[in-house]
Amino acid sequence: MPVCRLERSVISLRGDDVAEFLNGLITNSLQDDLTFAALLTPQGKVIADFFIHKAGDHFLLETAEKFAKVLALRLKMYKLRAKIDIVDVSADYDIYALWDGTGNIGLNDPRHPKLGQRLLAKPGSLSPEHTPEDYDLHRMSLGVPDSMWDFDTEQMFPADANMDLLNGVDYKKGCFIGQEVVSRMHRKTDVRKRMRAVKLSGTAQAGDGVKAGGRTIGKLNHVRGDMGMALIRLDRLAASTDDVLVNDIPVTIMEPNYEPQS
Repeated sequence: MPVCRLERSVISLRGDDVAEFLNGLITNSLQDDLTFAALLTPQGKVIADFFIHKAGDHFLLETAEKFAKVLALRLKMYKLRAKIDIVDVSADYDIYALWDGTGNIGLNDPRHPKLGQRLLAKPGSLSPEHTPEDYDLHRMSLGVPDSMWDFDTEQMFPADANMDLLNGVDYKKGCFIGQEVVSRMHRKTDVRKRMRAVKLSGTAQAGDGVKAGGRTIGKLNHVRGDMGMALIRLDRLAASTDDVLVNDIPVTIMEPNYEPQS
């Protein structure tokens, strides 16, 4: 089973009001084991996405290192007088990703069954034989966006990053920050932009335009080897019958296969 250690930050939330506090802020309903969710701006943009590990009477949020400071500051701002302690405990944990194997180690990644498991454990608990770069290629092969590589804070709506298709948004849960905007987009409009994995056939880099019929239909956000992740205007892609190009070289836009969780 491939295993890698991911560079993640871990924030502990502990206190009598913590579950109610989180449920009023985040895009998803808390699960009994592992929850994928995000904290949004009032305008509906993703400040940070994260996994919430339930740990007895408290919760551990693991997020991309680049989001840790802004996420902790926002949580502390929103807690007001709630009896909650918010502490960065990254030094106490390693985050591992395990895929293409069997067994019950870790918790199933709620985004996609083929992503495998995530394990939050004491530092040095496993000996990784693979790198984060290997995991990056694996998740792109499944068409799954990941904020570690694909976007920064306050750049994306949840639907842009396919969170609504990857068990990251619960439109029925009640209020959360930014809900009015994302719910309206869900109810009243077709999603025009989504992240799509791209199979490359030539040299490319993040920031390069994706074109069809001479018209820009998107932009590469991340590239590794012959794979990339791009934000694509789906309406423009559907309207074109021409080859899709990056730097005048044909590429393939991969349609994701988001399998339901068992």
